[in-house]
Amino acid sequence: MFKISETEGLRRQWTLPEGGQLTIGRAYDNDIRIDDLRVSRHHAVLRSFTRNHAVIRNVSSSNILLVNGENVSNSAGERPVQDGDEIKIVPTIFRLKWEEEGVVGYTDEPLSASTRFTPAGSGFTSLLISTSFSASREKELEELRRKAEMLAHLCDMSAALATVFDPKSILDYATDIVMRMIGADCCAALLTEQGSDPQPVSIRFKDASIKSQEPHLISRTAVHTAIERRVMLSSSDIAADANLPVGRETLAQGICSLACAPLVGREGVYGTLYVDRRGVPDPFTELDTQLLAAVAAQAATAVESARTHERMQRETLARSAFARFMPEHIIKELVECPEKFHLGGTNRRISVLFCDVRGFTRLAHRAPPEMIVDLLNILFTEMAAEIFAHQGTLNKYLGDGLMALFGAPVATETHAVNAVSAAIGMQRRITHVNEQLAARGLPRVMLGIGINTGEATVGCIGAEQRSEYTAIGDTVNIASRIEGIAHPGQILVTNETVKELDDKFPLSDAWRVEVKHIDEPVQIYSVKYNVDEVSPDGNS
Repeated sequence: MFKISETEGLRRQWTLPEGGQLTIGRAYDNDIRIDDLRVSRHHAVLRSFTRNHAVIRNVSSSNILLVNGENVSNSAGERPVQDGDEIKIVPTIFRLKWEEEGVVGYTDEPLSASTRFTPAGSGFTSLLISTSFSASREKELEELRRKAEMLAHLCDMSAALATVFDPKSILDYATDIVMRMIGADCCAALLTEQGSDPQPVSIRFKDASIKSQEPHLISRTAVHTAIERRVMLSSSDIAADANLPVGRETLAQGICSLACAPLVGREGVYGTLYVDRRGVPDPFTELDTQLLAAVAAQAATAVESARTHERMQRETLARSAFARFMPEHIIKELVECPEKFHLGGTNRRISVLFCDVRGFTRLAHRAPPEMIVDLLNILFTEMAAEIFAHQGTLNKYLGDGLMALFGAPVATETHAVNAVSAAIGMQRRITHVNEQLAARGLPRVMLGIGINTGEATVGCIGAEQRSEYTAIGDTVNIASRIEGIAHPGQILVTNETVKELDDKFPLSDAWRVEVKHIDEPVQIYSVKYNVDEVSPDGNS
């Protein structure tokens, strides 16, 4: 699979599996969205075919796409890309990296009779205890040298992970240290999942060819025992153990010894670090298991900190977002009745409004950048005031447009009426904006608005580093598509929205339109309005 990573800014990452496709652009429905007016609504498409082979195509009419500094025009067709290539769509730079996918699976074979158990958390303490007297001074010095090296790695790990809050990055670091210091054939870091087996997050193999073979089987019994009993365990000489009557799966892969350490934190067990060796019996030494336990303890602390940081960050970001995008009465209600707000996400029937400025490109070519920013701020201030006045949530700005939710996070029975009332109010307020444009000798602009009603998933969605309260699903996608076909000054609504309007607004005759990724045509109407009339809720 390909990993696509931003080289600057938020440093977001996306995965492109073989046979997959990612769309790039400014519009809401892109897989990789770049919120910049210099980027086309639908700018490029990136497709993967086979191992380390992908292509990118510029689907915009004029905007620039660079691959390794070379321009890929709209007429150039598909341009091959591979591991290490740099893609630039102003102002964002992406780096492509091909990664083989290691696969592990579970076997239910019992633990061997030679399995040893050690209380979790004793690894670091054991490393600090000086080596017992040995008849061989060279052997004793070698063991001391190795302990010193292990402690140095653990100190480096502690310093490196102090500011890392991504569980995968933490466990990648842990498995790298284990593979360097222990010399296992396989090391897997697994995180617990609610109601299911711990899932592999980071996998390392000594022999890269193993990645392309059948799934590497690990002992479910060992993993669950380590987690449930909170013990470090190790099994040696599995092939010779009489306690493995059903050990054909493990023996077929040549696994001769294994060890497993739980990731134990203050608030629970987060997973395990698992290692094994193949071929000639080569049991893990006491020093090996001490290091594994010590790395697991540090990784557990880092994962726990990451999850705490994630929880606090999500709450802080959500509250910050509410203060900017919600009217005061909704924020007050959320603070007083937090049970109405589900941070983790919920399905709810809502109305979604998309709005886009028509004529903005012409305006952008005639006015200096600082004036454009000033005018957008004036425009969005007017639009936000109207959305808030009708109990809406200003979800996000989309370049020269915006997205608003009605009925979330606080449910209302009149969300569809509120959305249409807000849309009419927004069309009315655009006249004030045009008066300011005319005073500066600039062309007037108009709004295209699309509204859809239906069930959507709403909640805080995003990455560990950044999340936002938003809505996703077909309801949102249809609203975005409807807005895209609205004429300047037009408000388009779907039949699902009309069902909840109770004949409060005059409408045009219905017609049907095809919507991308939606099987059936969507029935839509145009709202008839007068910018000077009074809306159904009494607002002029």
